[in-house]
Amino acid sequence: MANQKRKIDVFSLGSNDFRSDMNSDMTAGDLTNALAQANRFDLSYLTENTRGELAQGQLGLLISPLLVSLILILLTGGFLIFQLYQQGIIKQIASGGNPWTEVITNMPQGLLIMGGILLLVFLYGLYNLVQTVLDLVGGAVVCLEGTGWRKITTSRDDDGSTTTRTYYVVADQKFSVKKNAIGVIENGRNYRVYFTPRRKILVNMEALD
Repeated sequence: MANQKRKIDVFSLGSNDFRSDMNSDMTAGDLTNALAQANRFDLSYLTENTRGELAQGQLGLLISPLLVSLILILLTGGFLIFQLYQQGIIKQIASGGNPWTEVITNMPQGLLIMGGILLLVFLYGLYNLVQTVLDLVGGAVVCLEGTGWRKITTSRDDDGSTTTRTYYVVADQKFSVKKNAIGVIENGRNYRVYFTPRRKILVNMEALD
C-alpha cells in the first residue's frame, strides 16, 4: 500500500498573506465574478441556491466526486477479491468446509493486514459514494456566511514525494478547490457560500464586502 504520509500545513489564518489581503480594492461584485470564473460557478443559479435548492445545471459539480468514489470502490474491491482468489481464500469460503471466521483467522498475516487496509479504503469510498448520491437525489444546498481565507496543505511520503491540497475556509468550514482557484479568494473578507449538505461540495460563492 502507499507509504504513510505526514501532513504539513503551509498556510494558516495568522500569516502575513492574510493581513496583506485586507487592503484589497476589489469590489464585492468583481471578487464574486472572479471566484465564479476560477471555480466554474454559474452565478445565475444563485436564485435557486438562496432558496436552499441545487440547480439542475449544478449537478455536474457532483459528478467528479461521484466518479472518484466509484473508481476507489472498484479498484480496492477488485484488488482485494483478486488477492483472496489467488490465495484460495474465496474457494475455501465457497466450499463451506470451514467456517469463514476460521478461514480468515488462518490467513497469512501479510494478507490479513493488506486485506484490512483495502477493506477500510473500500468502505470509505462506499460511504462517500452514498453521501454523494444522497446529495444528488436530495437536491438541497446549505448556505453559510463568514470570514474566509485560503488554506494549503502538503502531504509528504516517506519516499520524498509530496501531494498538495488547496482549500477555501469560510466560517471554519473547509471546502476543497482546484489549485488554480486558490489565489482568487481574498483573505479576511466576508463571504456567503453554498454547498451540498453531506459531501460539503462548494457549488456557488459570493463576496459580501
